[in-house]
Amino acid sequence: MPRLYEYQAKKLFEKHKVNIPSGIVIDSIKKAENAHNTIGASKVVLKAQVKKGKRGKEGLIEFSSSATETEEKTKKIINRIVEQYSEKSILVEEAIDFKEEMYISIFSDSHTRKPVVMFSLKGGVDVEELSISEDIYYFNLDIGKPYYLFNALNDMRKIKNLNSKLLNMLAGLLVKLYMIYLEYDCNLVEINPLVVGEKGLIALDGKISVDDDALFRQKELGFDQHSEIGIRKPTLLELCAGTIDEGDHRGSAHFVQIDPDGLESFEQGLTPIGFNSVGTGAALTTMDELIPMGYNPINFCDTSGNPPASKLYRVTKLIFSQPHIKGYLMVSCVSSQQLDNTARGIVKALLELYPETEGKPNVPCVFAFRGALDKEARRVFEEFGITDSPHVLFLERDWTEKDAVEAFHKLYSDFYKA
Repeated sequence: MPRLYEYQAKKLFEKHKVNIPSGIVIDSIKKAENAHNTIGASKVVLKAQVKKGKRGKEGLIEFSSSATETEEKTKKIINRIVEQYSEKSILVEEAIDFKEEMYISIFSDSHTRKPVVMFSLKGGVDVEELSISEDIYYFNLDIGKPYYLFNALNDMRKIKNLNSKLLNMLAGLLVKLYMIYLEYDCNLVEINPLVVGEKGLIALDGKISVDDDALFRQKELGFDQHSEIGIRKPTLLELCAGTIDEGDHRGSAHFVQIDPDGLESFEQGLTPIGFNSVGTGAALTTMDELIPMGYNPINFCDTSGNPPASKLYRVTKLIFSQPHIKGYLMVSCVSSQQLDNTARGIVKALLELYPETEGKPNVPCVFAFRGALDKEARRVFEEFGITDSPHVLFLERDWTEKDAVEAFHKLYSDFYKA
């Protein structure tokens, strides 16, 4: 799921009147001294803006008591970031003294299909190791009903050892966090640690993740990548793929490049190929069969949920736009998806990609169409002459994923021998 950087999460906290330390984001050593002086605190904390937990244990969080020290530690953190991450931003903020730290979050529970509040009076980096029965409290929220302060007060009263002042502050904070959760289509809104300061509760760190399927509604958050790509920046093709589902939520076209430039494939002695599937299960099963046979799918792609032909058209052009691919394999699960529409999108893309040969590709291609309207899908390929190519093999529902990979291997071997 797409996740905000800490400083971005804190901007949303501040917008909703949640207290945060004063801070400045810098991206170079030159800005460190000025940031320290602008904050004006006796002590600051420098935090690398990378999307991972336990940063302190990796030397990505440092404390400083002077502008000179801040500059030195900024250099140290940036050098450490550059070794592992593409980002190099650092949040410099006032260091807050506190005696106790708490944890609070709202997350989407896939089992109950409800937002769940998680709270503990013991926060910190090792909160996941606490005893659920004694130290962590959970309660569900009804997403179909408004959540008022009195609701939050009633929920927080379930927690032992809260004095009335802290109870009221936590209830007020919970209402604000739930507003953020709803407004930004979140999967997770988390504060850890949450501490008590002079101004009340303060969020010393924050984490916010957003539902992939709601990104089209959250343009202001600036997401431009799939959650699966991890810490690296998205490729141009992934950015293009991210626009395919915009404004049209009939099915999905999900595309991620595993080996964007094909270099890893060559280093491992594998043949890079383009890949598409209908259904994640079929995709993973097929990929497991491909690797031992010496082929590396340099992209993951799932076009399922009965998407229109227009989505298959766009994603097929993306797959074939990848450099170095030596072949293409498409496998559908045995599903109710209208495979004739899938075929129309693919054929239109092929006709535009290979106009000189009237859509016949110049690399070995296997299309395993298994499921509803697979015979109609074959007729679409035949109508436009795609199956007339010796480099194209069309398979129907009786073929397994393993069969499809073995058929591709034979086609590939014959193609390159010739």
